[in-house]
Amino acid sequence: MALPKALSDMISIIIPTYNRLQLLQYTLRSLAAIKQPGIDMEIIVVDDASTDDTWDQVLVNYPYVTLLENKGKGAAAARNTGLYAAKGEYILYLDSDDLLGPHFFDWKLAYLQKNTSYHACYGDYDYFEGDADFDTAQVIFKNKYPLITDITNLPQHVAQYLSGKYIPANAILWRKDFLLKINGHDESLNINQDVDLFLRAILNGLKIAVALDKTKAYIRNHETDTRVGDPRNARQKWIQMLEIRIKLWERLKAVGYDGPEYSKLLSYYIFSRWKILRHTDPETAKRYLEFAKRVHWPIELRGHPMLKIVGKIIGPERFIKLKFNFLKRD
Repeated sequence: MALPKALSDMISIIIPTYNRLQLLQYTLRSLAAIKQPGIDMEIIVVDDASTDDTWDQVLVNYPYVTLLENKGKGAAAARNTGLYAAKGEYILYLDSDDLLGPHFFDWKLAYLQKNTSYHACYGDYDYFEGDADFDTAQVIFKNKYPLITDITNLPQHVAQYLSGKYIPANAILWRKDFLLKINGHDESLNINQDVDLFLRAILNGLKIAVALDKTKAYIRNHETDTRVGDPRNARQKWIQMLEIRIKLWERLKAVGYDGPEYSKLLSYYIFSRWKILRHTDPETAKRYLEFAKRVHWPIELRGHPMLKIVGKIIGPERFIKLKFNFLKRD
């Protein structure tokens, strides 16, 4: 992975925040720790009308940070506020509790400087438990997005995204002019804004490289999170998750991503959401099931060979209901 040297173009790091002052300080501290000669970092914090003294504390304690107001317009608008104000040629989005490891930018920045036709570069990351500074003992196992090295990699990325696997925002270094070209994040969305952004990037000819430089971003685990963006907090978010995929699937099909290697993955992902929703929200679950059947049907159930055989005979929907009647679990 030789490359670095000749670094310098500015990187704008955009951090939306809402009532996260206690955690935001650790994010800002991690950025101060990786500051080094040759890499010019602009840190932009976009405050979404916090009520926990975020604004005043950042002004006083972090004078090198550019602080912007978003006035409660949501995460997508906050990211766009930061994007349009950014002075850097490159953009990294962080959540206000994410951390970066040493030398995170070196290889990624050098690659984009050398390969000017590429729009983005992503790398590795880990999840960790804890509400303070990071140490490696806090890293937890979670399935992660693969590091796709094939230069003709867009079909692999499409397949991953349709199956419900995504690159975290904090692992991708973007070229700013490309983000502006695709109009940044969709501000009408309350959830899955990053999924929408990445798939729209693909539809606009994205060229993305992977860094195998062993540096990492670190994401606080949100398994029990009850933030605004979590779909458990509102039925409308489940509906929006479905509508995003319906719209993007039609656009993907129009440019050739319509084969069974894509439709099976999307249909199974949508079917798995139906399984979750059918006990608590039958009406929304029905919409998920209808879309799964439109995309690819019948799907092949995963698991024990006997399960697959029975599923083929009576159909996946009836089999899941039958299984639940016997086992009281899906």
